[in-house]
Amino acid sequence: MRSSFTVFATLVAASLVATPLVITASNALATGEYSDAVTMPAAVTPIEVAAVPAPVLAETCARKVRVVYAGYGNDACKR
Repeated sequence: MRSSFTVFATLVAASLVATPLVITASNALATGEYSDAVTMPAAVTPIEVAAVPAPVLAETCARKVRVVYAGYGNDACKR
């Protein structure tokens, strides 16, 4: 138990020491702030969006349905 705690504490200490070194190295290898690419303004075309109602479909009943509980089922299919 004591040796596993020592290993864990050693790993934590090593990571605390290594983190600033890794951050510094990654910043040193990062690309510069300048860019040789020419930026062009992008053409923006406005698009009109309108809601389209769903088409109303005629209700068809393939078979007769018996409704036991009030409020369930479809009135058109009860007959």
